[in-house]
Amino acid sequence: MNQPKVTRGVQEADVWAAADALLAQGLRPTIERVRQQIGRGSPNTVSPMLESWFATLGQRLGVAQSDNSQGSVPENVLRLAQELWNSATQEAVAVAQKALHEREAALQASRLSHEADLEHMAQREKALHQQKQAMDEAMKLAHAQAQELSRRLDEMQQLAQDREAQLGSLRAEIAAVAKARELERKEHSEEQQAAAQERQRLAEQFAGNERRMLTDLDRARQEVTSAKKAQAEQERKSEARLAEWQSRQQHLEEELLQARTQLLGAQQTAQAAQERVADLKALLLATQSAASPAAPAAKAAPRSGSPSLQRRALAQRARNLPRK
Repeated sequence: MNQPKVTRGVQEADVWAAADALLAQGLRPTIERVRQQIGRGSPNTVSPMLESWFATLGQRLGVAQSDNSQGSVPENVLRLAQELWNSATQEAVAVAQKALHEREAALQASRLSHEADLEHMAQREKALHQQKQAMDEAMKLAHAQAQELSRRLDEMQQLAQDREAQLGSLRAEIAAVAKARELERKEHSEEQQAAAQERQRLAEQFAGNERRMLTDLDRARQEVTSAKKAQAEQERKSEARLAEWQSRQQHLEEELLQARTQLLGAQQTAQAAQERVADLKALLLATQSAASPAAPAAKAAPRSGSPSLQRRALAQRARNLPRK
């Protein structure tokens, strides 16, 4: 705000000097002319000082006398002074009324402006209150959404942990299946070695009895050939089952990779994998039961007896050879 200027108040000497200057210029001193001549002062301040100037004007002009000699003042001078006084008084009243009207108009405009400002402030306060309510609602909604997102995040983390545990269990079961398959492969190799040893033993036994049992040996060779064919067929079936095991293992590994990349479908995939593992376990048990070695060969018949008994014993031994 601008600081008000500190000015000296209008003095009576200033008003008188201004009135004298106007009178010297041939102008009638009025309140407005005196204010313009001085450059400051309000009509209420200038008016009584100007009246005092007019009251002493006759004495200063040398035309004023005492009360005893008042009757000797020319009538035209008294009339002129009275006219000047009346004119100055009327003009002062008019200027005062005009200033009063201007001040009232300014006060009215100031009041209207103040009322408009109050109304604007009330509208602004109402708008600010509505904005505050809207912001409060938005904050409540954002807080609720944040809580919901936090809850969903906790659920997703728990679900991820559960599915990771299921994947670990599935990997353990697949490892167990692979170990069982390796064990089966080892048992199959041992069975083949045992069969080779048995074939070697029979070959040696047949070579020792070749002279005595040429006919029976031919028949036994045929039976051994049939046994070899059956064994080859059994080995082929085992290899087919092994290829099936490898295909299923590869399929299980692909499912495991898919379960890692697709977390949202991990639970269903794990359930399906568990069902497949159960089927594989059942198939493994069935395969192990089917591939178990045959019962021990029956005891050899006594050498004494007819050649037909010896042939039967040889055929029985050939049939009791381990088959895959």
